[in-house]
Order: sequence, then C-alpha cells, then structure tokens
Amino acid sequence: MRRGLSTLIIALFTCASALPAQALVRGQPVHALALYGEPKYGPDETFDYVNPNAPKGGTFRISAPAPTFDSFNPFIIKGTPAAGLAFLGTNGYFVEGLTVQGSDEPFTQYCLLCETMTVATDNSWIEYVIRAEAKFHDGSSITADDVIFSFETLMAKGHPFYKFYWGDVTKAEKKGERTVRFYFGNLDNAELPLVMGQLPILSKSYWNGDIFESGSLEVPVSSGPYKITSFEPGRFIIYTRDPNYWGKDVAVTAGTHNFEEIRIDYFRDTEVAFEAFKAYQFDHLVENTALRWATGYDDDLIESGLMKKESFKDGMPDNTQGFVMNLRRSKFSDPRVREALGLAFDFDWSNKTLAYGQYAPMDSIFGGSELAATGVPAGLELEILEEYRGQIPDEVFTKPFSPARTDGSGNNRENLLKARQLLGDAGWEIKGGVLTNAKSGEKFEFEFLLGQPGLEKWVTPYLRNLERLGIKGTMRTVDSTQYVNRINAFEFDMVVGVPAQSISPGNEQREFWGSEAADRPGSRNWSGIKNPAIDSIVEGLVAATTRESLVAHTRALDRVLLWNHYFVPELSVPATRHAYWNKFGHPEKIPLQGPDLSTWWYDADKAAVINAKFNVRRPK
Repeated sequence: MRRGLSTLIIALFTCASALPAQALVRGQPVHALALYGEPKYGPDETFDYVNPNAPKGGTFRISAPAPTFDSFNPFIIKGTPAAGLAFLGTNGYFVEGLTVQGSDEPFTQYCLLCETMTVATDNSWIEYVIRAEAKFHDGSSITADDVIFSFETLMAKGHPFYKFYWGDVTKAEKKGERTVRFYFGNLDNAELPLVMGQLPILSKSYWNGDIFESGSLEVPVSSGPYKITSFEPGRFIIYTRDPNYWGKDVAVTAGTHNFEEIRIDYFRDTEVAFEAFKAYQFDHLVENTALRWATGYDDDLIESGLMKKESFKDGMPDNTQGFVMNLRRSKFSDPRVREALGLAFDFDWSNKTLAYGQYAPMDSIFGGSELAATGVPAGLELEILEEYRGQIPDEVFTKPFSPARTDGSGNNRENLLKARQLLGDAGWEIKGGVLTNAKSGEKFEFEFLLGQPGLEKWVTPYLRNLERLGIKGTMRTVDSTQYVNRINAFEFDMVVGVPAQSISPGNEQREFWGSEAADRPGSRNWSGIKNPAIDSIVEGLVAATTRESLVAHTRALDRVLLWNHYFVPELSVPATRHAYWNKFGHPEKIPLQGPDLSTWWYDADKAAVINAKFNVRRPK
C-alpha cells in the first residue's frame, strides 16, 4: 500500500478461480474496494471519524519540513516541491487521486474522482467511471484522457518510484469519455486494483509538453479542495479553500477541508521553527524531539489551556528509527560486521539521557501492530519461512529478535566485547589502533550523513563507542537539498531512516527491500539489499489473498530483515505527539491510521482568547 515497485513474480495460485471471494468484489461496479472483507461505509455514508457539521473558516498555520521550495511539481525527482501538494496515496490540499483511503480500515479505497470502479473477475483489469461533476480549477471536466495522460506521464517521466509501484500495469485504455481501464500483467497482485486508485490525476492540457519535466513555480491546474493563492520561496505558501470545489458534496469529503486558509511557513531549521511556534507564529506541530516534548514547552501555557500537548496512539505500526548501512560499501557486506555495529549502540543510555525514557527499543519494523514478529515463528509464518531454511539466518527459527540492551549506565563494555569478537571472526583486526581488514588492508572508516542537526546528539555517543572498537566514524550534516541528492544517488555510508510502514503493507515493500530497487537511483532501498529470499517473501506478501496470509508474510519479512542486521536498531516511537495552540476542534474518534488534520476545524471563540493575549488584531 502507498508505495511500491515491481520485481520477480512468484505464482501462488495457478488460476483466477483460486482467488477467494472475500478478497475483493469483482465483476460489478462498486463505490469502494476493501483488500479483505467488505468496505465499512456505503455509497452515501460519511466517515464516522469526521464531524460532518464541522464549521468552515479560519486559518490553519503550520511549518514546512524543509527550508525552501523551488517547484510545484511533486511528481519528479528534480527540485524541492512545495509542501502540501501531494505525492502518492495521500490526497494533498491541491492534487487528488481517483480514490481516497478510509482511515479507520486497514486498506479500503473509496471513490473520489471516480463514480464507480469495476475489477475483472480474473483480476486482469480495473475500470473507472469518472464523475461527471469532477472538474479542474479552470472549470474543465476531468476525462479519461486526463487519467491516461497522468498514468503514462508518471510512468515515463515521473519519479522512478512510479515505474515500480505500477509496474504490473501493462496498459491504460480509454473505454469512453469518462471511462478508463487499466490492464494487469500480474493476476496475483492482490492490492493492485486498490493502489491503482491512488493515481494522482493531472490536467493533460496544462502538463502536456516539456513543462512536466522542467519543474517550475508556475501554479499548475489541479482539482483539489484548495488553490494556491500566494507564495514566496523560503518563506511561505498559502492555500485557500475553493468555494467552487467540485467535490464539496461528495460523501467521502464531508467534514474535511474545513479551514478557509492553510498557511505553511518555512524556517531554516527545526529549532528556529520551534521558537517561532512558541511565539505564536504558527499553530501546530508534530513533535519529533523527545527532549523538547519533555522540557521545551511553557508549563503555564499548557496549564492555562492556551496550548495543548496530546499524544495519539493509533493502530498503525510505530514509527521506527535506525542507522541504515549502505551495503554497496564492502565494509558492510558481512552480517557479522553489521551485528557488531548494532552492539555498539547503547539504546538504554541514549533513551534515558537524551529522550527522558520516552522511546521503546526497536525490536520490529512493524512494532505496535499485529504485523510485528514476536516469539518464535509458528503456524503459517513458520510454513513460509521453512521454504527458505538455509538461505536465511538460523536464528530466525530459534529465537525472537532483540536489539542490544544495557543497564543504561553508559557502560557498554559487555556488548563491545561481543562486537570485537564478531569483527575478529569477520577478518578485522586492530593495527596501529585502527580496525583493519586482515586481507585487504582496508581501514574501517565511514561517514555518517545527516540532514538534521538535531540527530547529531544521538550519533555522537554512538561514534564514541565505535571508536573503542577501532572504527573511525565521522559525522557530516548537510542542507536538505544536498541530503536528498546524495540519498537518491546512494552517496553515503550510513544514514538515519527505516521506512515508515502501513497497517496493510504491499507493493511498496518491493521498493523498500527488493533487489530490483537496489540499483535504481531514487529508490527507497537505501541499504542496497539484494536477497532472493526477501524478494520471494515480499512477492508472497503482495499476492496474499487473506489478511491471515498478509500478516504471516509480513511477520516473516520482519524477522528475516532484522536477523540480517541491515540496520542498527535505534528506537521505536509508540505514539505521535501533537502540540498546538488551543484554537481548534477535532473529532473525538481517532481512526485506526491516526489523527487526520483535514478533519480539524477552527474555533473562533478559542482563537479570540489567544489572539487577545498576543495582541493579534485580525483572526488567525
């Protein structure tokens, strides 16, 4: 789900009739598709995690995750797109897809730009009928030609990721002015009919020609609930709600897009942004720094109710963070070396000293959800793993994965001794105080690339521990543009970042771990993993036709990735932390996939109190 690519196909079923009836409704037009079971909502029902009567109006001010932007095209690898547009699978303020995802179900897509969708009985195609009322901001109707143009342009000229995500699609065909059909080459790709609906729809008349590849700050034609009305690179972008938005009466948009204006301000780094937030320069932030969450906020503001801090625990896998090793570098090729590097990280000391104990150890990529591998494999998961016995680490079958732990005192001697033994077994020895490969003479030196200064405090003590093993690690923090460019070109030794996971993993796992993605610039397989067993498990996951099979394949994947030590487990974040000035309302129900800011609304009475404190004369 959300992200993906294509690789080898493993046929788990020999014919279309083997596909169980409960997987998807096939052979008839429907308003929604659920990967497993039935959609929760009917054609004219609103989501129960929204307030359909939410008031409209007010301004919502947030900050951008980058210091500037230079493009309004988020679909190419070139440039830095403005925040709030869209990328894939998530409808932004400006760009829409054929469908929209239900946030309180594992993976269900509801018609948005489409009126109905029909999946072939043998899963060989999906057909969309576009709503007659669906229009771009220039008033032109959205047609099958726009949909086909969007698909073909993204596949030919867009970010390389798209070729992998929809790589199993063989053709797009116009069946009528408002009807388009996509044909599938892989009939066993269970989620492909759903991820096809995530296709961002572009205006053919606007994007045709060379403008798509160039990237520019000319405001493009789009169809979303907001228009770009003002911007200044490096400072801000403003989206204003379109009173003529074509979809304002569609059931799946009820209770969303409630703000009259959304302003996104840019700051040179996160610390400057935080100070601006405390000074009431913007309204909301998702706090990613444990120390700030514990000590950085004004207690008087919290106690008075002017500002709120809320932690939301949802049903999604926890956000995880790890130190990713680039396996394209020979020094990281031996799993014993990678395990040794993991032993050098002292989570317990770092969590206590740097994060006030707010994090959990990272013992799963899918922690906090039913997808996480726990205990030893059993049942269907064990059956899946048995096929790869001898190709995957033996520990997969005998014990649960656990990251290195300490007593939190800062004395990591026992783990470092284990690391030294592993390094010695792998052919590395100390020469002149430097860890050196006994055969090649290569010195163990590497650079840790960072894109945020705030991460330096986590990396510095880790590098000190590595130094005790004779490893010389340096740290380099670069600006966001250079960081993205180097990541896309795999020009790094080690970085921070394990892919965020969904509650319904699918095609995107190929992009994260697949061999075919390892050598493709811009892919999310930062590690450069090329493992046939992992490729095969991922294909089984993609083809899973029941939730039970999906969960079992995901747990198997989780276990194999962890025991190969492709990254140093750093931490797991058990909840998302939201800080905001108390001038908003939000629905009481938090959906499975977490808080949805598009369902929040502006409370004029609350805002008046805060504005008076800060002598703000106009509503904000």
